[in-house]
Amino acid sequence: MTTLLIEGIHKGTKLIKDGNKAPFTWTTQVNAPEDAPCRGGAVVIPNAHASLPSWDNWDAWVKREGGAHADRVVIRVTLQGKSTNSVVVHALRVGVDSRSAPRGAAYVPGGGCGGLTPRLFEVDLDDPKLTVVTKAGEDGTPAVKFPYVISSTEPEVLLVSAETDTCDCTFHLDLDWTSGDRGGTVRINEGKNPFRVVGTEKLPTHVL
Repeated sequence: MTTLLIEGIHKGTKLIKDGNKAPFTWTTQVNAPEDAPCRGGAVVIPNAHASLPSWDNWDAWVKREGGAHADRVVIRVTLQGKSTNSVVVHALRVGVDSRSAPRGAAYVPGGGCGGLTPRLFEVDLDDPKLTVVTKAGEDGTPAVKFPYVISSTEPEVLLVSAETDTCDCTFHLDLDWTSGDRGGTVRINEGKNPFRVVGTEKLPTHVL
C-alpha cells in the first residue's frame, strides 16, 4: 500500500485544553453508518461467555455488556470556523493514552462490511511510531494533503480510521492550527473520554 506521511507543525504551538479558545468548533461521530467497516462489531469485556443477543436488541446488549469497538474504529470529525476568518489546519496526530491486553470475546453481527471510505486517514495503533497516513478513496478521490483552510463558510470533515490486532487501546487526536498570529493544538476525544478500540486477533469470535 502506498502511503503518504502527514507532516505538521510543532514549533511555536501549544496545547489548548480549553476548546473554547480555538477559533473553530468540532464534533465527532464514531462508526457512523456510512463510515463503519462493519455495523456493530464489538468486544465484550470481560465476559467471554455472554449469551448471544438477538439482532433486534444488539445495541442495548452491547451497552449493557460493556462492549467496545473491535479491530477498527472510524471517527468522523467535522471542523468549522467560528467566523469568516481563515483557520489553517496543519497536521493531525494520534496519541495512545493506554494499552492493555484484550480480554473477553468478539461478537460480529451479520450483514457484511462496507468498503473503504474516501479521503481516509489511517493509523496502526500497534505501531509504536503511530504514523498517520492518508489513503485515496476507492472511487478515485485523492488523498488529503495538509495544510488546508477552514472557516465558518468552509467546514471540513476528517475521517480517521484507527486499527489494532492485539491491543485494548484508548487514544486521542491532536490537531495543529494557526490563524493570523495565533496558533495551537486542540485535543479531540470522544466527549470526556478517549476513543477506544480492541483488537480481536487472540480472542474467540462469535459471528451472529
